[in-house]
Amino acid sequence: MLPPLEDDPRFAEALAHFAHGDWLEASDLFEELFFEAVRDEVPLVRALLQISTGMHHIGRGQRRAARERLEEGLRVIETVTNPRGVDLEALREQARRAIAELR
Repeated sequence: MLPPLEDDPRFAEALAHFAHGDWLEASDLFEELFFEAVRDEVPLVRALLQISTGMHHIGRGQRRAARERLEEGLRVIETVTNPRGVDLEALREQARRAIAELR
């Protein structure tokens, strides 16, 4: 049996990569966690995965893909019922700023 998301060391590692702007590393870990997520873990991990992937696309100059992933991340954030310590408002703001810069 897998530990709850907030007790999984990969979640802490992914959040650390996210905080440092290591988007590819963060998205790789969030992808692993997404496929193992259960119940109310799914929306949070999906939002983090989409936003980290979108930020990675920005770094690669893939503007359309970046915008699509970031917008999807914003939509998914609205379905998160347990943020597990993640500041959802800061996450929203980060995604919104990135989308605005892409326009």
